[in-house]
Amino acid sequence: KDNNYYIKNNKCESCPTNKICDGINAYDESYCTNPPTGYYCDGNNIKRCSDKYSMYCATCNSSKCLSCVVGYYLSNNTCNYCGDGCDYCVNSSQCSVCSKGILMDSNNKCTIFCSSVISNCELCPNATKCTECLGGYYVNSNNKCSPCTDIANCALCTDGSTCTMCKAGYYLNYSNKCAECNILNCLSCDRDGTCLSCNQGFHQSDDKKSCLQNQTNFDCSDSNFMRIGNLCITRKNMGDSSMLPIPSSVNIATAGSDYCYSNSQRCCWKGKTSDYCDLSNGGYSGCTRTVCNWEAAKEICSKFNYAGKTWRLATLLESENWVMNSKGSGVNGLMLCDYASGYQSDRCPSMPYCNGAYNSQCAPWAVWGVEETDSTAYTRNTSAGRNFRGGCTKNCACSVRCVTEIE
Repeated sequence: KDNNYYIKNNKCESCPTNKICDGINAYDESYCTNPPTGYYCDGNNIKRCSDKYSMYCATCNSSKCLSCVVGYYLSNNTCNYCGDGCDYCVNSSQCSVCSKGILMDSNNKCTIFCSSVISNCELCPNATKCTECLGGYYVNSNNKCSPCTDIANCALCTDGSTCTMCKAGYYLNYSNKCAECNILNCLSCDRDGTCLSCNQGFHQSDDKKSCLQNQTNFDCSDSNFMRIGNLCITRKNMGDSSMLPIPSSVNIATAGSDYCYSNSQRCCWKGKTSDYCDLSNGGYSGCTRTVCNWEAAKEICSKFNYAGKTWRLATLLESENWVMNSKGSGVNGLMLCDYASGYQSDRCPSMPYCNGAYNSQCAPWAVWGVEETDSTAYTRNTSAGRNFRGGCTKNCACSVRCVTEIE
C-alpha cells in the first residue's frame, strides 16, 4: 500500500495529477464527497488532516481531529506522544497497549522487552510464555525459543523438524532438508536444485543448472583486473569486490573470530586485520581486506569463472614482476598492501597478526602462489618493496589473487 498509487484494473497505477490517492482509490481533489482516511472535506476540496491539525492526526473533520495514529493520543485537538514502546494510551503516563514484543511494568510503562525475559522471543503475552520468536528461532513445547540450527543450515522454521527457509547458498529439498546449492554464482535454488537467480553479471542457463557469464568482450580492462603480458590478474583481493566472489565451499570469518582450527579447512577472514589499523578514512583499505589460507585460495581461484575463463593461482615465476607493476603505477597497478610506503597502494601496519587465523599469522601484503612443498606454500612477499619467495605455512592468512591467460 502506497499513497502515491491506486488500484486500476488489478494493477497499481501512479496517482494522477489533481487526485488524492490512498493506496486503493483515487479521489478528485476538487470534488469532495467521501474523503479517504486521513483527509477531510473543505468545501469541495479534499485536504489532509495532518496538514491542518498535526502530522500524527489519523482522522478528522473540518473542525477537529478525531483520532491519532498508533503511538499517539488525542488531547485538546492535538496528538501527543504516548511514550516509548506504547501503541495505545490514555495519556503519556498510562499506557493501555504496548508495542509488539514489549511488556508493561507495574508503573504502566512499556519497558520490558520479551527478548529480555525470554531469550530470542519476539512476542509474549507475559514473562513466561513466548508466542513468536525472532527470525531463526521457533517456539518449543516449553513456550521458549529454540534455534532453527537444530535443522542443519535452516534460517527460518516453524518447529524443530519443519524448515521454511534455508540459509543463503542452500535450498529446501523435497525431504524438507536444507541442501547445498552447488551452482557457482547462483543466489537461490529451487527444490530440485536448479538455479532460480544468479549473481549480478550472470544469467541462468536454459536448463537452469548453471549460471553463465553475461557475454562481454573481456580484455582485462575492468578496474577489478590488471594485465601483464598475456596474463590477467585480479587487482583487488578475491572477496573484496562483488565481482570477485568467494564460493560457498569456503568458510568466511570476521577478523578477530577464531573458528578455523585446521590448515586443511578452507578459511578466509574478512575485516580488520590488525589492532593497529586506522579505519577512520574508509574506502578500500588493506587493513580491512579479505585474507585466506592456502587451501581456500586454491578453491576460490578454481571456482572463479568470470568471463567464461579458467582461473588459478599464479606460479612464482609469473608473479616475479608484480611488485614492479604495482608500485608507482597508480590505478593501473595491483592493490597491494605495503606498510612501508604508499606507492599508490593502500598501507598496512607492520605487525603481521590477524586475530582469528589458525596460527595468528596474517600477511595481507603477501600473495599466495600455486607451488607447495610439504607443509609450506610459497608466497610472493611484496612488503617494503622487497620481492622474494617467502615461505609461509599453509594456514597463514594471505592475499588471494587469481590469474588467467588472455590473447
